[in-house]
Amino acid sequence: MPAIKSISCRKILNSASEWTIEAGLELEDGSIGIASVPGGISRGKNEAVSLDADSAIKRAGEVRKKLERALFDTQSEFDKFLIKLDGTKDKSKLGGNTILSFSIAFCKACAKSKGKEPYQLIRTLLTEMGGKPEDKVHLPKIMMLILEGGVHGAGKATIQEFMAIVDNIQEGDAVYDKVRQELRHLNESTNVGAEGAFSPINFDNEQILSFLSGYLSKEKIALDAAASSFPEGTQYPDYEGLLKAYSIASVEDPFKEDDWSNWEKFAKDHLDKIQIVTDDLTSTNTEILRKAIDKKIANAAIVKPNQIGSLTETFEFINLAKESGWKIIVSHRGTDTNDDFIADLAVGSSADYVKFGAPARGERVAKYNRLLQIGVTPD
Repeated sequence: MPAIKSISCRKILNSASEWTIEAGLELEDGSIGIASVPGGISRGKNEAVSLDADSAIKRAGEVRKKLERALFDTQSEFDKFLIKLDGTKDKSKLGGNTILSFSIAFCKACAKSKGKEPYQLIRTLLTEMGGKPEDKVHLPKIMMLILEGGVHGAGKATIQEFMAIVDNIQEGDAVYDKVRQELRHLNESTNVGAEGAFSPINFDNEQILSFLSGYLSKEKIALDAAASSFPEGTQYPDYEGLLKAYSIASVEDPFKEDDWSNWEKFAKDHLDKIQIVTDDLTSTNTEILRKAIDKKIANAAIVKPNQIGSLTETFEFINLAKESGWKIIVSHRGTDTNDDFIADLAVGSSADYVKFGAPARGERVAKYNRLLQIGVTPD
């Protein structure tokens, strides 16, 4: 690969009107990669530390001096250099957001230098690390967010996300439009929550599920309880009752991330019937994923690069999950940017599903539009 010619970092706004960072990296052959990083409203305890934007830019300035004119042959070599430079387990010195912004920018620049799309390079990188992406490029299924509650919404619902599992964006958009029309008919608010979905004030968990079920035909429901974000004293939903009453095929984070006993009991009863998904519990962390695999508490995992702080570690997580027979769900974050890289990550890694939010709000739509673009791009 060509040496790094220059690196820059600046502040930009994210979807919650908070400051985040955007990094730019140029190789000696003129190939440029630009990357911005999201944040999270509900965050796991084991996530990489995310520095405030001003501190991250200061750290980026320090790193830039060590990177400019440097030559890295692989993504892994580049990422490991930054991880070693940080020297902490949680990336608290440089910031997981600082490292990740450079990591993605480097990947994008390398893809351009090689004349490839990012998803094409990602397939190669995963294979070089021992992974086995599917032979044929395909678009993942969509967990389309339709209604939201918890810390993302404004109503009585404690469950954070109510999604329709669809084969493509068009199907999910159709469900979203039907729900919007009916909410208007009921004189309910169609204002949207943090990730673009509807958040009717008067609906609790079961009312939302009953309402959503009326607008699904063959589609199944996916839930993200985000239980680690429940206010102190909040009871877990009656999952047994909900599973019996509604066509629920996937449940994410049904229990708090340190409540391993409930995770194990739930998995023992339901692992062969539904998809049980870890997010806060595993936090895209390979070490924790191994423990979850050994305890057989789930069969699918959320992938969020900013939880771990580099692409190489994200690839390691994906490969381990796939080797263990787990499904992969590449996900956005509660506070996000218009960067669409995770769409390429999902396609390049042969992810089973994506969670990009509702088909509304620019930072969510950007990811969906990138999927549509990839769908007509020859491999």
